Amino acid sequence: MTNAFDVIIIGGGFLGLSTAYELSKNGVRTLLLEAGDIGSGTSASCSGRAQVCEGHLDPLNIRLIVEGLDRFNGLEEKLGFSFEWRKTGIFLIIRTKESWEHWEKRAGILTPAGIPTEVIDTKALQAAEPNINTVGLLGAVYAQEGMLNPLKFSLAYAAAARKYGAVIQGKSPVIGFSKINRRVTEVNTKNQTYTCKHVAIMAGAWVPEITRMLKIEIPIRHSHAEAIVTEPIPKMIFNNVEISDFYETIHGKRQAVAIGVHPDLHGSVDITEAVTQTDLFHKRVSAWGITALSKELIKLYPFLSKIRVMRSWGRPTCFTPDEEPIVGWLPEVDNVFVAASLVETITAVPLLSEWMASMIQGEKLPISLDQFSPARFQNGWSWN
Repeated sequence: MTNAFDVIIIGGGFLGLSTAYELSKNGVRTLLLEAGDIGSGTSASCSGRAQVCEGHLDPLNIRLIVEGLDRFNGLEEKLGFSFEWRKTGIFLIIRTKESWEHWEKRAGILTPAGIPTEVIDTKALQAAEPNINTVGLLGAVYAQEGMLNPLKFSLAYAAAARKYGAVIQGKSPVIGFSKINRRVTEVNTKNQTYTCKHVAIMAGAWVPEITRMLKIEIPIRHSHAEAIVTEPIPKMIFNNVEISDFYETIHGKRQAVAIGVHPDLHGSVDITEAVTQTDLFHKRVSAWGITALSKELIKLYPFLSKIRVMRSWGRPTCFTPDEEPIVGWLPEVDNVFVAASLVETITAVPLLSEWMASMIQGEKLPISLDQFSPARFQNGWSWN
């Protein structure tokens, strides 16, 4: 194997793997370096939702959702790997009048834009989810979104990228870079040094740790999210169910639960998420998280009170000061690309990875991604 590549991608999650696939498919010599196992970070630990209605409402974000979701049609066949893709309903439960009014306005924007969304009362919610406890609820937001197995989604892109010649290496943490003037020329791991023309850092919450090796600060923070997965049960939950005021619930709190309930194809139910504000990186779970999630789950679905928890997981989730993703070239160097902190990551992946591969190859995009550029933070940033 040669140690010289056109592009070295750092990060083996959704963004890194899908971009490795798009680049290698175009004949670009691509190396992907992942510090742990492929898909072992935040990407493969999520619930697997292809979200459609919770992000920003500007034209770029809307296009990423609508066209990204459409790209899933036939994607399993294209990649040659099943990742359990299916369409499902999402009910975002509404608990306050303010939230009801907020979502009525959003639905009025989302529906004409190609994301059919409606606000329904508790009677309609109960009809769709007969086992839900609607006491204290005003209704819900309904839309149709996608679901997949996040680990299999990661492996699908990894397998397809390898088929086109990409080299994908797990357990290869990056420990440094070599630069000449404004260009990175080498990427160093513990055991190897690789030369490259371009570097793409797509390591999620770990992006700032990597850019600091270049003496560059990226305004990305993270919180720690925990989830639990139940034993298989009879089919008694028929859609994804989450609270509609997720960000309001966790904002400004050291610990908070923003409940989400997601049945999988095999009968288990994925319950998210207990959120802790922390600067620490880890994948542990806590007694508080499991207990708090269980309490909120039983309030919503009382019949689950005797169900057993089979496993749990925790992972860092990253965000920026303006809650927009960072996608683009770092202004401080000429050949380092960064992508992180998307809201609807899964939904956007099939489309955004094509665009990012084009940007890295110097090609013109059909739409500007300037609003996501790291350059918007050149003059500093402030955290709300």
